Amino acid sequence: MHDLIEKLKETYCSDGVEIPEILFNCAQDQQKYDQYRQIFNRLFQFMPTAIVLCETAQQVSVAVKFTSKHALPLRVRSGGHDHEGECSGTDTLLLDLSKMNKVKIDRERKIARIQPGIRFQSLTTELAKCDVMIPHGTCATVCIAGYTMGGGWGPWTRKHGMCCESVVGATLVLGDGSIRELSMNSEIIGDRELLWAIKGGGGFSYGIVTEFVIETFDLPDEMIKFQIEWNKYHYVPENKLFALRDTTPTLHVLQTWEKVIASTQPDANQLVGTNLKIAAKHASEGEHFNPHTVSHNCVMYGYWEGDENSLQKFVDKHFRHTGTYTVTIMGKAGRKYQDLPYGDHLMSAWDRYSFHNMNLLKQGLEGTPFPPDEDQPAPHKITSRLVNKEGLGTEGHYKLLESLTSPLVLSGNVHLGLFTYITLGAITGSYYQQVMTLEQKDKSAFPYKDKIFTIQYQTWWNETEKEKREGENNHVYTRVNQALDWMEVCRDYDIPNTSGAFISFKDSSVPTQTYFDKSYHHLVKIKRTYVNDPYNHFRSRKTII
Repeated sequence: MHDLIEKLKETYCSDGVEIPEILFNCAQDQQKYDQYRQIFNRLFQFMPTAIVLCETAQQVSVAVKFTSKHALPLRVRSGGHDHEGECSGTDTLLLDLSKMNKVKIDRERKIARIQPGIRFQSLTTELAKCDVMIPHGTCATVCIAGYTMGGGWGPWTRKHGMCCESVVGATLVLGDGSIRELSMNSEIIGDRELLWAIKGGGGFSYGIVTEFVIETFDLPDEMIKFQIEWNKYHYVPENKLFALRDTTPTLHVLQTWEKVIASTQPDANQLVGTNLKIAAKHASEGEHFNPHTVSHNCVMYGYWEGDENSLQKFVDKHFRHTGTYTVTIMGKAGRKYQDLPYGDHLMSAWDRYSFHNMNLLKQGLEGTPFPPDEDQPAPHKITSRLVNKEGLGTEGHYKLLESLTSPLVLSGNVHLGLFTYITLGAITGSYYQQVMTLEQKDKSAFPYKDKIFTIQYQTWWNETEKEKREGENNHVYTRVNQALDWMEVCRDYDIPNTSGAFISFKDSSVPTQTYFDKSYHHLVKIKRTYVNDPYNHFRSRKTII
């Protein structure tokens, strides 16, 4: 290994490029190596041969040429949130881009030049200081690169589309180490094709992005991050369990939320982005399932463009009939709130149950929002599908709720910090509802512009330090296998009016073509024609080939 590192350093010197910091598994680097080898999904524990902390496109280029010359497996990581761990690997050369974390904002041209390693908490705050924004994600610790190349769903999707739709340029390192400046206006066909591919065609397949050029939009005067919760959990000390406080039928909530996101009314358009989280629940073997009465904990999250008064009118108008609920303002930002850092106030996680929040319930502090850094790395499994443009329909609603009511979801899981649930992420809205020209439909590789929302099944466990210290001596491990079985059942569940899968919610057992649908064959052609990667070193399980 030492000889390999020395050869890599010699290559940097001979190419006249500054040597980046390189970590490997030795006594001298052990603590820092262990810190940098970890990825967000702690289900995976990889041991890279070496970790190269790149800071420039030239440093990335040298490393790519080196791995090709020596036939070394290569991986690339910026934020490390790949759900299947494909941003790292054992016995690989790992290029870590977390030090490439700068953003340059050009207000006159309405663009931002964004390096791949900047996290959304920092990025959104910097953009908001200049009264502009991009269609960012929901998790503060995610970085821009993998998010955008996967499509880029988030709390602005209904109004501004997936983030990939706003990409107008990029700097890309190809398989031969060459550095290309991509632009939509390029006269070179290959450059335009490569730019199209990284706009929703998945990460790593087509090269390593060292900078994105993304169109910005004006930050509204006032934005409110809010949540509405039905069938809240409450802690029952005598049973040491969490139970639902109310029995509002989940069907009412699901149907209303779907109707709202499909609406073209002006007040619905102020809901610039939303998702709906529904917890799975235990059902006894052979128990009769009634879709009209079954109740689950439900939390709707939303970004609202307007003030609290208009938000309250919207909630009263659309959700009053659904049953008992509570509305919580989670944060505010916008031009009127320049003293409130955007990333701190609007970027706490939307889509996870947190053991931290459940502990707040035990302490009688329910409703207390948690900051972005509570969205901790943890073992988890994800899978997904999307809902077709006609909507779920009656039978689709029933079958979705049936999938969430299962003997495989054991009573008491929540008490042990084992969370099983779905999040429904709205795609449809003013951006994709408009009559799109053929050019607009084809301006990105994201294939699911006509779907109305995503369905993301999730299982998480072992979030807390206490659980991590217990390791395998943790009672949660008597239950994880069944929770993962539930995930596999849900992946193949027969739910009418659903299809496809979303690559950002990666599940390695889903066929690659399913993720890219109508874009798949064109993306394969681009990979083979323009990436200059004949031995397919830009390869992981879910790359395009």
